[in-house]
This record gives sequence, structure tokens and C-alpha cells, in this order.
Amino acid sequence: MATYGGITFNGKSGEKYYFKAWPLQTRFNPLGAVYFVTKRVFSDKNYRRASHESIFIGQTPDLTAPLATPLQLACFEKQGANCICVFVDASEERRLAVAQDLLAAHSTTCNDTREHRTRAQAEAEF
Repeated sequence: MATYGGITFNGKSGEKYYFKAWPLQTRFNPLGAVYFVTKRVFSDKNYRRASHESIFIGQTPDLTAPLATPLQLACFEKQGANCICVFVDASEERRLAVAQDLLAAHSTTCNDTREHRTRAQAEAEF
């Protein structure tokens, strides 16, 4: 599968991280990486520039392993996830730091399933 191109996400620290964006169904090589699951949409039809709605941020020592739990995968589907952005880094310490920096700066809908469930319950009661 072909890459969608690159995208830079800013962390809370101000550091910028360059990710390669891929279709969500992409099969990867066994690399360590931080990944950002998004809903890639085209809001500007004139310039064909994509924007990304933040769904999930994670890190893994192996991109070939399952990247989410069944509950998180169901959340991805519900949120319309169609893209995975990948920042390759072999260092687990660095991946954890990058993921935390990004999580502090981006509001995601599927990272904390307890929070997600509570919000959904509150909306159902409303």
C-alpha cells in the first residue's frame, strides 16, 4: 500500500514529530514505533489537503503485533478511523516519551476506555 505522505504532530513540550501516514489496513514490518490512529478527512476540497481527527495514540516494539484491544478497535471503527500515522523509533524509552508528549497535547477519543465509556453513558442519559 502506498503512503498518504507525511504529517507533523506537535507534542505538549513543543517538539515536532514527523509521521508517515498510511491506510489503517497497512501491514507493517516488525519495527518499533509510536503510532497515531486518525480519521483522515478532506475539508479543503480545492487543495486536497487532508486533516486528521485524533482517535488513538500508542507505541509498540513491533508494528506487526496487534496495536489495540478489541474494545479499542471497536472504538476506532465507531469513530471512523481510516489512517495510521507512524513514527519509527527503536528505543522503547524514546517511544514512551514521545507517546506521552503527544497524549498531553492531543485529545483522543479511544485512549482511555473508562473515560470514553463514562462520556458515552453521560450522553446516553442526557
